[in-house]
Amino acid sequence: MFTDIVGYSTLMQIDEKRAMEIRMRHKQVFQEAHEKYGGTIVQYFGDGTLSIFDSNVNAVECAVEMQIEFRKEPEVPLRIGIHSGDITIEKDDVYGTGMNIAARIEPICEPGGVFISEKVYDDIKNHPWLHAASLGPFRLKNIFEPVHIYAVTNNGMSVPEAGRLPVQPLERPYDRASGRPDVEEEDFVESIEYGGKNKVVAGILALFFGMFGVHRFYLGRKWQGILYFLAFFITLGITIESDGFPAIAFLAILAFIDSVLLLAMPKRDFDRKYNSESAVAERKRKRVRRQPAKPAAKRQPFTPAEMFPKKGQANPILRSAFAKYKKGDYTGAKKDFEDSLEKDYDNPNVHFMLACCNSIMKDSDQAFFHLSSAIDFGFRQFEEIYENEALEYLRSLPEFESFVANDFQIRAKLPEPQEDLLDSKPYYDTSVLEKIADLGELMERGVISREEFETQKVKILNRND
Repeated sequence: MFTDIVGYSTLMQIDEKRAMEIRMRHKQVFQEAHEKYGGTIVQYFGDGTLSIFDSNVNAVECAVEMQIEFRKEPEVPLRIGIHSGDITIEKDDVYGTGMNIAARIEPICEPGGVFISEKVYDDIKNHPWLHAASLGPFRLKNIFEPVHIYAVTNNGMSVPEAGRLPVQPLERPYDRASGRPDVEEEDFVESIEYGGKNKVVAGILALFFGMFGVHRFYLGRKWQGILYFLAFFITLGITIESDGFPAIAFLAILAFIDSVLLLAMPKRDFDRKYNSESAVAERKRKRVRRQPAKPAAKRQPFTPAEMFPKKGQANPILRSAFAKYKKGDYTGAKKDFEDSLEKDYDNPNVHFMLACCNSIMKDSDQAFFHLSSAIDFGFRQFEEIYENEALEYLRSLPEFESFVANDFQIRAKLPEPQEDLLDSKPYYDTSVLEKIADLGELMERGVISREEFETQKVKILNRND
């Protein structure tokens, strides 16, 4: 079981006290639930956890009970991913395919929900008190085979809406028996998507248009294609001049042989010859680099009815925020949106509107921060990020491309180095610490009281200032 508190890092920057309350509550509930269901907590890392169970049923029951408990105040927005498989635990390390898959399922999970793999579902499906719905097969990062994922649908669990997951399931044919997608269909789709060459397409082109060298042009063999093209006109001329001698038939036979060889060639050999890994990787990188460059159309922000169909009309702070935003009072709107976060911090739409306000006010740091928070809490209207007029300034910044490429997360920045850092003198007199240490020793020996120690310490510090 992998878990992660959604938006914890951003909350620490806004309200450290509330973040610590959430962290302590998370730890308390987590430990109590694991003791109840026989779970073993392997690691705490940051705001996430890794734990193991002897039973898939116990793991899912534990996850459901924790999510129900975390809905109480202070609410803990948690994602949980569960998979069944072998892991290896050493003194300072934990590894294994089972752990890797669980770690990849967790980020896809809806905050407040529990996502499980098909292996886990097979063990719980005959237990009537546990319910789950199929989300389909997913291609997970660094996992060779697709993983079929289910969402636990017990009362109190967050279940994702269609099309609102950060990663979409595979749409190509999927062989449930083998646990893998249809290989030929997968290869065909990937070859089209990333600009790679497909041997079936090449074979068909050779069969019907091989005499013109079209299949050679398709395979990137430009000069061979030109030779085929010239050979066609030469053999055509010979056929006409030789009073019916079928010279052009030799070229047709050659193209037919090419077609048979291409269709019969193993895909691995075809890829090695025509789809080098470096070439395909470069095409993928170009595709990723082109994504942030979408033209920014003039699109107004959502209306209150669109973003807050019920809550927005009932919440006077949000009504005020939108009214000020509409009038162009972005400072006032920003303050109202920030006030609304005190009661509903994990609202992705409010964070998005704060990103809009800060972008208009050209505060890029806060705009990126709230846009990242919006995505973290479930904002999935990605077309708004590319098309909304209010974010035009943000899209114009050079760091926007890296922000998108980093899954809409802010890259950590190192502080600027100070000039002559090694040669500069300390900003305080080093003897001050020695004087305070001497006072502390006198206090421990009973020569001076605690009050006298504090008084003398203040005098020393003031003299140093």
